[in-house]
Amino acid sequence: MIKHNDLNLKSFTSYLEKNFKKNTKILISISCGLDSTVLLNLVQNSKFFKKKNIFFVIFDHQKRAESEYEIKEFINYYKLPPSNLIIKKLNLKKSNSSFQEQSRLLRNKKIKLISKKNDISDIFLGHHLDDLNETYMLRKSQQSGVIGLSEIFSKKINNLNYHRPLVDFNKKQINEFAIKNKIRWFEDRTNLEFDYSRNKIRCFLKHNDTSRKIKNERKLYQNIISLKTLHSNFFKKIHLKKYEINVADFNNLNETLKFFVIQSFYQS
Repeated sequence: MIKHNDLNLKSFTSYLEKNFKKNTKILISISCGLDSTVLLNLVQNSKFFKKKNIFFVIFDHQKRAESEYEIKEFINYYKLPPSNLIIKKLNLKKSNSSFQEQSRLLRNKKIKLISKKNDISDIFLGHHLDDLNETYMLRKSQQSGVIGLSEIFSKKINNLNYHRPLVDFNKKQINEFAIKNKIRWFEDRTNLEFDYSRNKIRCFLKHNDTSRKIKNERKLYQNIISLKTLHSNFFKKIHLKKYEINVADFNNLNETLKFFVIQSFYQS
């Protein structure tokens, strides 16, 4: 994350210098939309990473007829090198889980394969502050537990490091940066459709007062993120899928902490 009030190239470059080495290989997930395009612009203009070590993946969900055209235009406009560019068409099957959940899991699976093939450990995503609040509200509406609400975006998935440098900035700030720097992107019309729960929540959070309250509530859960590792003090692995528990120590906990310990065990 960039700890700065203003989104700019200098603060972004400083963030890279503090957290990465120049020879680090990275993979940027690009949607051709505003957020990931701003991230792409910052990475390229920082000139921090070696060009040969920057890889790009674009996922085509095949939900819009125009997406193939947009991807081609995007690649040509930003001159993305074919040697480091991966385009993946996602074929989602009918399932009980939501389209967006299926899409997320499939993208993570593809990213894992791409990363392994190219010896990459660091993944860059364009998620921002509004995404964070929306996901929090989505989980809350699904009655997610305390652990699920305390850590919204995983920093490690499939043993890969997931980085979201824009997560401290809202959509308005990112849009202002894009306009100021004359950045070109494509707007996904499905973001305005109410077929998805996330879009309904996004519309609800457009009111500044509501968004601020949700942000403050979410931060309260962040303060108890350490609960996620509580189980390690009580459960010990003895065989494959077999554990033993220190009953005496466990019984010294109050009922609430007992619940958190067991919940965090199953979550992990």
